[in-house]
Amino acid sequence: MRNKNRGTDDIMHVTRIDDPIWLGEEAKRMSTELLRKEHRGPGDTIEAAAHRLQTKHRVDASIILQGWQRPAREMKVSRWMSVFKAYWAEFGAQQAAAYEEKRNGTSAHPALVGLADFIAGRSAQPSGD
Repeated sequence: MRNKNRGTDDIMHVTRIDDPIWLGEEAKRMSTELLRKEHRGPGDTIEAAAHRLQTKHRVDASIILQGWQRPAREMKVSRWMSVFKAYWAEFGAQQAAAYEEKRNGTSAHPALVGLADFIAGRSAQPSGD
């Protein structure tokens, strides 16, 4: 008799970046990080932190709170764009500064540093010999 195993365990799962569930999960993670950063500790409420984010980044507080409370699949993707913009405004400068700090502190070959700059979008082409 032959083996009837169809190899279902060997299937590779790929997440597409335009998948609404993936975008919702990312937006949920981003809104959670935004709320955790804005929350001032005991005595402060999540709602107050969401309203401070609304005034600071012009993202609707209800969207932030829905990201905090609801599963990601229950919202339209178009509503998450303001969360993405607020997350980039809040954390984008920190990431750029961290990249610059690592870049200046490295002793790697200049060709590797040029390749890393190219991947990060800092130069038009990789520098190499």
